[in-house]
Amino acid sequence: MGDSTTGRVTVSQVMDRIPVGRFHRRLLAICGSAWAFDGMEVIVISFTLPVLIGAWELSGFAAGLLGSASLMGMIAGNWVWGWYADEYGRVDAFQWTVLSYSAFAGLTALATGFYSGFALRFLTGVGLGGALAVDTSYLSEHLPTDRRGRYLVYLDAFWPLGNVFAVVLAWVFLSALPTGGVVALPVVGEVAGWRLLFASASFPALLVFVIRRQLRETPYYLARRGDVEAANERIAAIAEENGEEFTPITAESVETESSPGYARLFDADLRTRTAMISAAWFAVNFGYYGVFIWLPDTVGAAGVVGSVTVAGATIESVYLYFLLIGLVQFPGYVSAAYLVEKLGRKPTLGSYLVLSGVCTFLFAASMPGVSLLGAGLSGFWPFLAGLLAASFFTMGAWGAIYAYTPELFPTEVRATGNGFAGGVGKVGAVLGPILAGALVEAGYLAALAPLAVVFALGGVVVLAFGRETMGEPLF
Repeated sequence: MGDSTTGRVTVSQVMDRIPVGRFHRRLLAICGSAWAFDGMEVIVISFTLPVLIGAWELSGFAAGLLGSASLMGMIAGNWVWGWYADEYGRVDAFQWTVLSYSAFAGLTALATGFYSGFALRFLTGVGLGGALAVDTSYLSEHLPTDRRGRYLVYLDAFWPLGNVFAVVLAWVFLSALPTGGVVALPVVGEVAGWRLLFASASFPALLVFVIRRQLRETPYYLARRGDVEAANERIAAIAEENGEEFTPITAESVETESSPGYARLFDADLRTRTAMISAAWFAVNFGYYGVFIWLPDTVGAAGVVGSVTVAGATIESVYLYFLLIGLVQFPGYVSAAYLVEKLGRKPTLGSYLVLSGVCTFLFAASMPGVSLLGAGLSGFWPFLAGLLAASFFTMGAWGAIYAYTPELFPTEVRATGNGFAGGVGKVGAVLGPILAGALVEAGYLAALAPLAVVFALGGVVVLAFGRETMGEPLF
């Protein structure tokens, strides 16, 4: 977007002169909160699905479709809202996507059966997918080049916080409630705990008030639209909040252009990186959701589910396993945040995907009844170690891919590129659980091995065809 050698001052040059400070930390907290709520909304179905199977007498196929409904919606959300953010603005898209997924998550409490439940979960997913595409684009366009990768990994580190929220809410409404998970409320009468769980999942809608009051459009977007004055006002406000001096961009550095849409992603200069990052997104989604949507059943099949007493309360151990898995994900993010700035985006993402595949295979091969690794490497401790290691590297891969993707696309299609790659990924997110569910009758190794293979293949594609973007300004 310009060259300082010709007297032009670009947005990237000015933003790089503002070091990370109070503004960036506040922005990370807001964007990260939306991210955590996304994680909560996605994983909550893992806990309610066993209840709904019994309440609605669902077949295995219907249960699989219901569990994947929000993921299907995320495909549409990624593609539609990513384009919308490039065409009409990041902030507008951000607030509508958050409001959308919160509202439909809450309305799921009113579902009466498979069809209404599927429709409401699908619509929840449309908002979720859009929020993920827009959130990363928005945050990336406010960060200096030397800290962008690390902060985008920090953003994704809010995801396990959402998982923890989901675990706590699920325990409260599905396990801790007396009288068989039913609550008697004034006026409305008896209400099933799963309905209260979904109703409570609507509280992220309150974040919309914060977005409307605290967030403004990005300088990159404003400059690309030709509004240099508004872009400079935005940069001045950021610099002032951080206690830094303000350097205005020049009109000569701005190339005004409307969003060219999806066709731009397949021009000669972008098509290889579009295909590469889309393959990586497919791999991480296929593996992650294939493992985690069915994880309560997998843990149960491993024979390690029971109950424990904590502070006088009896808690099913499956909730504690999810908490432990969530906690081990944080060091996965921290390691990725360090490595994307030291080794680069490409080697970090590629190697973490390969290691995710290896560890997924190891924990599957150590399941009870699987003798592939021998008696000494089967049982509880090898299973748990493999599962935690797979969680560690998978979350690190998620962090790295969110740091990498926005840097691969120019401003006019940054959200579109994010959305397209994420949408391809959500196709994998739908297929992974369905394939795992179809193969589980042949054994858990048969169900999990394809997930491990796709993880590893995605890493190989990144290492073979990716290009390094570390240290490069946004363009």
